[in-house]
Amino acid sequence: MTGTALKTTLILLTLSLLTGCKTLNLMQDKKEETLQDRLKAYQSTVRWGYPGQAYNFLRQDIAAKTPVPTNLNNVSVTDYKVIRLPDLVSENQAAQTAVIGFIFDDRQVEKTIQDQQLWEYDPEAETWFRINPIPEFH
Repeated sequence: MTGTALKTTLILLTLSLLTGCKTLNLMQDKKEETLQDRLKAYQSTVRWGYPGQAYNFLRQDIAAKTPVPTNLNNVSVTDYKVIRLPDLVSENQAAQTAVIGFIFDDRQVEKTIQDQQLWEYDPEAETWFRINPIPEFH
């Protein structure tokens, strides 16, 4: 191989490797963007919706064996504050911690619970599911 052919080959090889790295980064960026979207949807659901809807974010096998508490129709969420931002704990798992303020409608006493969330990415569904129990409002 001549010097020019070798240089051209090396340049093409380098470009193809860089393109491959960029594709991997885009896939990772997409996964992280999906996580952010899922966490925002969870937060909105808990804060502004019916707290029982949070159980829809559980991975299907976990949701199947987790009953929705019956007292949630008496709960009004007053605050949802993320106190530990999402952090990847492995390639397909992330953790986040929030504090949820709430009242029982019949008692009007404000309480808080800490919600330590563990999320797992499902590549088939291309979304994240919660894989640990949702804290009880008590």
